Amino acid sequence: MDAGASFTTVARDAQLLAVDDRQTFLLTVRADGTYAQPLPEGEAVRISDVAERVFTASDGDAVVLWSPQDGGLSRTLWLWRPGTDTAIPLTSRARKVEYDLGVSFVAFNEYDEASGTNSVRVARTDTCTLAACPLWTALERPSRNLRFQAGGTTLLATDGTQAWLIDMPSGAVTELGQTVSDPVLSADGARYALFDAANHLQVFGTATRTLQWEQVWRDDATRKNWHVSTAIMTDVGTLILNIQGYSTPETDSVACDATGCRDIDGGNCRNWEASPGVVLCLIQTWYSPDYYSQDSAYLDGTGRTLVDTATASSSVSPAFSADLLKQAWTVSVVRDGVRTDTLWWRTPEGTQQSLLEGRVDSTLFTFTPDDRQVLFARALTTADGKTDHRLSVWDGQSVVDLAVLEGKPFLNHIRPMVRNNPPALYLTVSQGDGGSTSVIRAPLP
Repeated sequence: MDAGASFTTVARDAQLLAVDDRQTFLLTVRADGTYAQPLPEGEAVRISDVAERVFTASDGDAVVLWSPQDGGLSRTLWLWRPGTDTAIPLTSRARKVEYDLGVSFVAFNEYDEASGTNSVRVARTDTCTLAACPLWTALERPSRNLRFQAGGTTLLATDGTQAWLIDMPSGAVTELGQTVSDPVLSADGARYALFDAANHLQVFGTATRTLQWEQVWRDDATRKNWHVSTAIMTDVGTLILNIQGYSTPETDSVACDATGCRDIDGGNCRNWEASPGVVLCLIQTWYSPDYYSQDSAYLDGTGRTLVDTATASSSVSPAFSADLLKQAWTVSVVRDGVRTDTLWWRTPEGTQQSLLEGRVDSTLFTFTPDDRQVLFARALTTADGKTDHRLSVWDGQSVVDLAVLEGKPFLNHIRPMVRNNPPALYLTVSQGDGGSTSVIRAPLP
């Protein structure tokens, strides 16, 4: 290991926001705004005020940026095209923001306090220029409770028990009738689900609105007074219902498909943004009305448990290969008064483990692009009592250090980003608590 020689500092006094899949541009945030710079080398240009998050289109040709919420819960929204020096402002009053994978549209809602009107506004991005970005109103309701979600080029909107489908290319709005719980739209927009008062879950095809399958999700013998609090549709078409009793804090989850419904590990399940295809569920064990413990379960799209933290006690989220057949995690235990981490790796062929020197940093734990190694950061105490922060890989058998980082991995809501062709890691590091931050690029083996 040649300490520090294998990575490049690509931005100083900055934090990572995004890198496109082709590694042609880098977005960072600094104290005075959001900056874009060409890769591998290029000058950073300020394109907007400070952005909190961004989403890059699947082809890399457009980026949606949004600011932190202000005191009124609204935020500023921009559209940026790589290669330009300025992001296009869409609104300063956005609340919820939705878009499709290709960013052909950006939808958001604006609430007018004076009139009490909630409007879903849409920008078709191919019509946006620096001079103007025309907006159209897809739906308007006299309510604070208007909610909506995107799937493909469709929006599913809900206000109380009423629901609508909105086709983005045409602007057509279709009423769906009554639903007793919030409806659900698939990620590709091909299917949606409604709930009726008789405990039926009904799944329809979006294009024809024909019923594809339905199930009775509730067993009145054991859950007579339970209701659906939230629901998600996984990438394989399974509906996962988060359910709760009216007179108990306990929660549970049920997975339903065309073959039936079954209990699964969890209680508050959601699609996990860190690993496509994985569902993250929180498992709460209540000992009294005021006291409970909580573990996590990581499931595949059918509701099958992959890893649960009841057996993998760690401050690090597990890692999954792209096909979910490989899982890696850590188990943390105290031995002789010292906390140590053990690395675990599971494949269909079996499970391997390695005792680790040092502690895994919670900021980074993921598979490399080829899924052959786990990439992580760890902290080690040197002979002189100082702390080294190292970038390391593990193949299930041996740990290899790639570099000593110039600072501690910086923990914030933007995760480190691994890219392929060529394999590389983009990571924000900090110079101690409250110190300056830099964005580094480290090539991967």
